[in-house]
Amino acid sequence: MVPFLFAGPYFWGIGLAEAESEEIPAMQLMLKRRLLGYIVPAFNMPLFGWNLYQMMIRVQTGAVNVNSTAFLEEILVTFSALFLSIIIPRFFPVYRSTYRLEDEGLTITRFLRGRKVLPYGEIDRAEVYIRLDEKISSDAKNYAMDASTNYRKSGFKFKDYTNAEDKIMNLFVGLDIYMISPEKPKALLKELKRRNRKFRAKVVELTSRGKRIQELG
Repeated sequence: MVPFLFAGPYFWGIGLAEAESEEIPAMQLMLKRRLLGYIVPAFNMPLFGWNLYQMMIRVQTGAVNVNSTAFLEEILVTFSALFLSIIIPRFFPVYRSTYRLEDEGLTITRFLRGRKVLPYGEIDRAEVYIRLDEKISSDAKNYAMDASTNYRKSGFKFKDYTNAEDKIMNLFVGLDIYMISPEKPKALLKELKRRNRKFRAKVVELTSRGKRIQELG
């Protein structure tokens, strides 16, 4: 067991008073996610606008029967483009998430998902997965995947607020697991421990040779 160290009067170079409302340095959003965040609305929003315009023209000219099945299908296709533009960015992390230390708790914010507050006293524990090598061993990969599968089977639900996959911190709040990707996860663990003495954590480093596990209590 490796004991936590106090965060001290400074956290990432900022004064303690300022840390009560301070943004946590986060990983940059992955390129493929950023591109998907651009492509989804760039393709679907113009498609929705064009289909809606065409549908209104046909209705005004009487070219289509508004009581027909074909018209209902056309409405479904038209609004599905709008639905995809909203639902995909809402439930998939294609936009950058930000994290802040606030008086009320750790806050997580992402476009179309709003702001979520995790009170410090309700964060039971954390698990950090750090990918140190570009290619990791099958043992390390299976360990991370099996852990995720077992949590889901146990009734936990994952809430993905990550920006990248190289550093992932799972925060356990009841049966919810909030996934974030801070740039300095170990420093954040110390700060969370300072604010909640019952907080426990585990750091798993994934390498090409296997995994290294460090229990922090």
